Amino acid sequence: MNRSGFVFWLVLSGISACVSPPPPGQAALSNNARDWRDEVIYQIMIDRFNDGDPSNNYNVNAFDPSAYHGGDWRGLQDRLDYLEELGVTALWISPVVRNVEEDAGFASYHGYWTQDFTRENPHFGDLSALREMVDAAHARGLKVILDVVTNHVGQAFYYDINKNGQPDEFLLGQGAPIGWFLPEHKSDLTRILEWDPDFNIDGIQAWTSLGPSGEAPIVFARVPKINRMPPQPEIFSQPYAYNRKGRVTVWSHPEVCQGVALSEEACRRRQEVYGDFPGGLKDIATTRADVRAALIDAFARWIDVGDFDGFRIDTLKHVEPEFWEAFCPAMRERAAERGKKSFYMFGEAFDYSPEMLGSYTQGQGVDSVFNFTFYYDSIRGGLKDKSQDDALTTCGMARPYCYRLGCPSDPCGGGSIASTYSALGKAQGPEAEDGALLTSRDLVVHFESNHDVGRLLYFMPKDWDERDRRSGLHLALGHILTTDGIPCLYYGVEQEFSGGNDPANRETLWDERFYQKLITHEDGSFQWVPRTYDADGDGEKETRWKPFDTGNPTFRFLARVIALRKAHVALRRGEFALRWVTTQGGHEDHGLFAFERLHPEENALVVLNMGFKDAHTERSGQPMTVSFAPGTTLVDWLDPALPAVEVTSSGCPAGPGEGCATVPVAAHSLRILGLPAR
Repeated sequence: MNRSGFVFWLVLSGISACVSPPPPGQAALSNNARDWRDEVIYQIMIDRFNDGDPSNNYNVNAFDPSAYHGGDWRGLQDRLDYLEELGVTALWISPVVRNVEEDAGFASYHGYWTQDFTRENPHFGDLSALREMVDAAHARGLKVILDVVTNHVGQAFYYDINKNGQPDEFLLGQGAPIGWFLPEHKSDLTRILEWDPDFNIDGIQAWTSLGPSGEAPIVFARVPKINRMPPQPEIFSQPYAYNRKGRVTVWSHPEVCQGVALSEEACRRRQEVYGDFPGGLKDIATTRADVRAALIDAFARWIDVGDFDGFRIDTLKHVEPEFWEAFCPAMRERAAERGKKSFYMFGEAFDYSPEMLGSYTQGQGVDSVFNFTFYYDSIRGGLKDKSQDDALTTCGMARPYCYRLGCPSDPCGGGSIASTYSALGKAQGPEAEDGALLTSRDLVVHFESNHDVGRLLYFMPKDWDERDRRSGLHLALGHILTTDGIPCLYYGVEQEFSGGNDPANRETLWDERFYQKLITHEDGSFQWVPRTYDADGDGEKETRWKPFDTGNPTFRFLARVIALRKAHVALRRGEFALRWVTTQGGHEDHGLFAFERLHPEENALVVLNMGFKDAHTERSGQPMTVSFAPGTTLVDWLDPALPAVEVTSSGCPAGPGEGCATVPVAAHSLRILGLPAR
């Protein structure tokens, strides 16, 4: 065993100075309740954010994107000043539980390979360091949200399909061709990987030379060096705690649903709910009452131990909906018993379907979900090649609002669209300032990127230059920060990170290498050079980008918009009202998307120009209808130097108390307008 492996063994065996978990119910919990619509969430992958304690840097390789890099809870605590300057108000941290150390050459730095639901991950510190970080955040008015996984554990066991007592990869069958009449001669040989076999609705079956031999036994691994040990608590080291049906294949091989006695949708959902997550993550039998009880106990304890203010729930759609009807009320009850009100739970159902997303908001389950429909239609859908500029429309960006809130007609033309999201609050769920329960429609989470999708800059069209890319990023960030719901920023977006899909989108925030850019020369050679920006507005990019930079254009833009959000209640709690979309390109309203936020104390008007031409909210002489009364002067809160907008009394179909406004918006920019400061 090498030195790092020996140190890791010491940590896991308890010989290090680990702190025993405090008995639940003893330490006082904070009550940070306020309207969750006021929050700006900042997602942090702990291993990649900041290294504050070198003593826990074992099995670290900062040059390997699949390895641990050394970030920890102390590192996050050390950078709370940075986050306060940015203006975010709630920190979503990656899972804290102990993981299988590595699998197939990849490390568990992300935290999603649970081995022990009750113990902390020693890579990030001990329980004292965790609680100190949470307490320090609370002292600054920051909430802390814990990422939790109930669907699966790490690669903990293999299916002993050939019953030889060891994990194998082999070919099963006799090799004889099947169906000589077929145009392609295929044999019945099947590749079997016992760590991760393909899904079987009847359970993974054992085979011998004589044929099928009943359900395959599972064998838990015992490799202390990488903590590939039977999962804990004890119930999770029992075969009955798992569904044991093998890995989901329907995403990559949808043809497996053909010919089965289920609809294609039902077949897909069966695999998603009961199958192992690809990569050998073993699916927990959450339909069992004893397993549910163990999960509820484990995560209720983390509320006590960590004083967390909410949960982000992983792999929501891979667990049967009935589980959430038990789990979520239990978490709210535990939090309420300990004096913590408005405990907030939002789930990740990685799916475009608004019907799928909305289904998880019904009943007493999660308070709301990540709006992936919004991400694909309104964020990614807003990125257009310049060659398509003359045909740019924005009505598709409005449809996700209809799926969530309902619309009397399709913004792109057509009939009404009904809401798929629940309009009812949850018992003991998050409340508004007046005590009314907030609904999933109010609490939906909007994002421009996260750890499961590439950075938005990565997806920018190839014909965009640096200025176009930055303005496109600012449009997306401005959109999620001014619309209704709760905005979520992915760490590093303020530094303009641009990595592609996992693991490239999990950059190390304190590493100088991620503040460089690749330059390719005419002779084909290339070099890495420091990134720079124009800090003083003189047109020269003379300021070198550095880790945790607070002077770069996107950090400053975010800080400015977040400050506006805090200063104006309409941008936090106002109702959404769609005001303008383009359904045809090439007109004076080219590429515009506008909405209002309506609140009894004030209203705000947001207009985004997704195109590369100046435009204004008027078509064929008819300006946009707004809620502001005729004669009102609107100023730009984001850029007060821009000309004010006068609300008129005619030219648009305005109702009582409403007026008409022609708002000019420069190419690829946004405006945030309202009444002048009093």
